[in-house]
Amino acid sequence: MFPLNTPIQLSHIKLKNPFIRSAVHSFLGTEDGFMTNEEYTMYDTLSRNHLALIISGHCCVLSGGLANKEQIRIDNDNYIAQFSKAADLIHKNNCLFIPQISHAGPRAVDTDDLYDVTECEIKKNRYAKRLSIEQIQIIKKAFIDAAYRLKQAKVDGIQLHAAHSYLLSRFIDESFNTRTDEYGGSIENRFRLCTEIIKGIKKTCGKDFAVAIKINNDTNADNQKYAADMQYVIKKCQQLDVEFIEWSGVDFINQPRTSSLYYFDRINSFAKLSHLPMSIVGGIKSMADIEKVLSSNIKLISLGRSLICEPDILTKFAQGKTTKSSCLACNRCFAIPHLHKNIRCILHWKKLRKQQ
Repeated sequence: MFPLNTPIQLSHIKLKNPFIRSAVHSFLGTEDGFMTNEEYTMYDTLSRNHLALIISGHCCVLSGGLANKEQIRIDNDNYIAQFSKAADLIHKNNCLFIPQISHAGPRAVDTDDLYDVTECEIKKNRYAKRLSIEQIQIIKKAFIDAAYRLKQAKVDGIQLHAAHSYLLSRFIDESFNTRTDEYGGSIENRFRLCTEIIKGIKKTCGKDFAVAIKINNDTNADNQKYAADMQYVIKKCQQLDVEFIEWSGVDFINQPRTSSLYYFDRINSFAKLSHLPMSIVGGIKSMADIEKVLSSNIKLISLGRSLICEPDILTKFAQGKTTKSSCLACNRCFAIPHLHKNIRCILHWKKLRKQQ
């Protein structure tokens, strides 16, 4: 039986089932960081279709850390009201809402003055300078302040974006982090900024405020060493009362279209190490994929591109209308919004063109 009514109790929030909408940049925001009616409609549609939790696309916490020109922002109080509106829409449909907060680091598009964990050359002849301790403290405070604003908006918690080569992930991964101070070297030091942010959020927003984190399960460098590092991260997250870890990967965008459950074996091995709930994202395309996850040690399932293609895919699964998503895993959802405003999937564009 499809588990739409199988609740999952986390540390501070209860999910009505294991299904999460993973953070996906929508390309629907304005260039000054506000949600549009199309964004609200997206949230309403998603939450009406059996998801237990929606994680927003990553939201910028600080000027100089913007990842996309139309990225939603939460770096000052003017942005609080839009999250309240989104939370109200989602809550009416018996779904929870956790915004993801992020700093783009050297991938920022709103500054030419780029900074990274350590000094480095960026693609296209761009260079990033090494962050000072003082700058790290400013960034840490920005994350904590963003979480406090979101608590005022009455969301259900936040997720730290520590994956996909954004700034926090670059601190964690020693292929980027070659610092020799308290933020570099050992995994304890490399995870220190995340630790301090989580502690600061819990202190400012209250111990019961839910904090989740998204992390890469792998690296482009020494994967065996990285896996050992993640054992520390898992234990530390449990100590910090993290709600759940959502595991992604460095190469999800390059996976073959026919692949599924890209990182299942490693994430399942991580899930054996701890009672801390974990979610898997990446290549979950079918009922068979879902059944495999639910029969493993992994408690939660995060969906991304399949929900861009079919926001009602869980409803279709539950009603027996399909056993597999129509998503092509073509990754054109990263490009087509730039070509056709408010269109997020190539199949939607083809359908619209055919109708016209």
